[in-house]
Amino acid sequence: MAVKMNLVDATTTQRLLSWLVDMVPVLILSVIFLPMISAKMLQALTVPEVMGDIMGIYATYALLALAYTVFVWWWEATAGKTLGNLVLGVRTTNLEGGAPGWGKTIGRRLLIAVAGIIPLAGSILMVISNQFDSNGKKQGWHDKAAGTLVLDIKAGRDPLSTGGKQGPESFAPQPAGEQDSAVANVRQPAAEQAPAVTNVPVHKADGPVEQEVAVIDSVPGAVRARQPEPEQQPEAQPAQQPEAQPAQQPEPQPQAELSDQHVSGADADEEEGYTRIRSAAPAGLHLEFDDQKCIELDGTILLGRNPSHGEGDIGVRRVVLDDLERSVSKTHLLVQPGAGCIWVTDRGSANGSSIVDAQGAVRALEPGKPEQALAGQTVYLGDRYFHVEQP
Repeated sequence: MAVKMNLVDATTTQRLLSWLVDMVPVLILSVIFLPMISAKMLQALTVPEVMGDIMGIYATYALLALAYTVFVWWWEATAGKTLGNLVLGVRTTNLEGGAPGWGKTIGRRLLIAVAGIIPLAGSILMVISNQFDSNGKKQGWHDKAAGTLVLDIKAGRDPLSTGGKQGPESFAPQPAGEQDSAVANVRQPAAEQAPAVTNVPVHKADGPVEQEVAVIDSVPGAVRARQPEPEQQPEAQPAQQPEAQPAQQPEPQPQAELSDQHVSGADADEEEGYTRIRSAAPAGLHLEFDDQKCIELDGTILLGRNPSHGEGDIGVRRVVLDDLERSVSKTHLLVQPGAGCIWVTDRGSANGSSIVDAQGAVRALEPGKPEQALAGQTVYLGDRYFHVEQP
């Protein structure tokens, strides 16, 4: 069952505990090295030669603490994670829901360190300062200065993996075993029914012979013209020849129904008896991507990092998607216009594709199987996505 998941701000308790967990490795190093340094300093009072040992121990302690600090900053800058964030289920992001980057991460961390001028209490006060934010306790003082957010990904959506802050309001991928029961079956696009042709037989009369006429009477939206009735001949005068009666036309034979399914290996366009009518793309249907780019869907397109035509893709327009994370495959998704909808087919991509409706239900696409996406729904391909829009 899909669960509605919005962005949720981390609580004050989560922020404080996360910071304390981040400090545990530094505390462990201090417990190991500071007593050693203290003991050597006492020894140096009587044996000055141990000063070199003191400097070596202190340098080792400082290098290890610095290495851990740089690692934590790098992890938070690139992925929004720290040791404490993982344990408490929170993530640090920029205001757009992406990774905060080096500048914002170093800025917020330095502000916490500077507040430590007041030992321990200053840093704690800075960490829990979101408690004093009048805007729903959303940001601490250091977060406002750096332009960052701290989000609870257990209670809400993780924007770092679901398209940022502007991603869909709901993103709850289902376990594979639940998809069959949770996802409604969507009707496959059936083969378009060809117009039936009724042959009007030839009738011989005393006058000229009428030629056989083929009437197309099943084109969607077309109205069959009514056949004019035979004109009434004036009464014959005694001196004229008897009036010629119009030939009686037999009732037309019942129209044969054409099947939506075709014989395996047969081409519908080559079968005798009808002409296949192709539907036109609905006007105004377009795809709005997560980078604000918009594509008018006036025909079939192929999406990917470097899409290439496969068998049967002659004339299909290729659209290249930028993806630095390489979550989108080279040839990822085929998009075809339909009547008030689109049909999307995953081309065997590595990270898969899915459709998310307005209520947050997710339908994972099976490779090679077309699925219908309606206006207002969102289609994901890897970490990229687009909305189906129709004015």
